[in-house]
Amino acid sequence: MSVTGLCQICENAPARHACRYCGRQVCRDHWNETVGACTPCAEASGVGDGGGGRGGRSDDDTDGGDDGFRID
Repeated sequence: MSVTGLCQICENAPARHACRYCGRQVCRDHWNETVGACTPCAEASGVGDGGGGRGGRSDDDTDGGDDGFRID
């Protein structure tokens, strides 16, 4: 997909990426490379903080804490 125009989040910077989830065309500041999605979709995915950092749970997380699943 060709990416042209302005970021659909900040409407200021040139769009450089297209989100694979919602289709938004976003600038570098609103792109999360780890997830391959715009920052709002990256935040919603639960991986990282949406800001492009590693974030999220690591594979070696063995603290035995709540993993987000619930069995009734």
